[in-house]
Amino acid sequence: MKKSLVALAVLATTGAAMAQSNVTLYGRIDTSIGSEKLNGVSTSKMFSGNLTSTRWGVRGSEDLGGGLKAIFNLEQGFDSSDGTQAAGSAFDRQSIVGLTGGFGTVKLGRTDTSFDDIRDLAVSSNLWDSEFTPTKIAYTAGVPDYSSRASNQIRYESPSFGGFTVGVGYGLDETAAPVKRDVLSYNLRYRAGALDVGFGYQEQKHESVPATDREYTALSGAYNFGVARVSAGYNRAENGAGLKDNEISIGVNVPVGNLDFSVGYARSKSELAGVTTAKGSGFGAGVTYAMSKRTKLYGAYLDGDVENGAGVTTTDRRLFSLGVRHDF
Repeated sequence: MKKSLVALAVLATTGAAMAQSNVTLYGRIDTSIGSEKLNGVSTSKMFSGNLTSTRWGVRGSEDLGGGLKAIFNLEQGFDSSDGTQAAGSAFDRQSIVGLTGGFGTVKLGRTDTSFDDIRDLAVSSNLWDSEFTPTKIAYTAGVPDYSSRASNQIRYESPSFGGFTVGVGYGLDETAAPVKRDVLSYNLRYRAGALDVGFGYQEQKHESVPATDREYTALSGAYNFGVARVSAGYNRAENGAGLKDNEISIGVNVPVGNLDFSVGYARSKSELAGVTTAKGSGFGAGVTYAMSKRTKLYGAYLDGDVENGAGVTTTDRRLFSLGVRHDF
């Protein structure tokens, strides 16, 4: 009888401990078939991740008491068309451990930057922030695109103060002088009901040559009207050589039952000392059909190009595919 009571007590204690922790395996498989025409060369392909990146991951938390929790997230991308690991390290998409509580959240490791949250907001209804999003071609005209994730990063996310939140991240420089490869980012965001707006800034010192350093500034917003969701954004990119890009994007999603239609547009203009050096533009349109909460069918099209300062096309891209995405 005593042994039974001890066993029950141990089980009860173990159950209580297990209730304080959780680990979740999750993922997304996105595969489609279609064609891509790049600079006049057309190729039929099976694509991975055209609607959203194919990935799998593990995340979890432990309740430490007093409202404090330990958190972790490991996430890896892969190519669903052939099963190979995506380029980069094993957990190139996410590799963090941290703490969260009333003070906010602190993450350590590789994760999205604070600027990326605001940049993503700008295209949240612009072809679902997918490979069909027009910024994928329009924003390649001048200064190279930003780094969405930073390694060796310390990132802080504040709690909400009347709808306002603040985020800041710093990716440590771990290379020998004189090379400087740190990433600094921060954002200010306001969310209230259907409205979501934010400002973001990022500074990248990725190279040993100061002229190739980059700065990005974004102002983004999104609003859900019920019958439609709209997102838009302005982005300014500069490098240390004085090249400046001014970029805008706008998109709308219209849900009709299980269908979700989206159209989007983006353009950019690059200037050096007041002289136009390049222009980019893109248009996208697509639709998804929700077969269930976890499975979607989709079809989408992207059309865009980049011209140099003389008006000569330097990049011309067309992308079309039909696919299925399943979440687990």
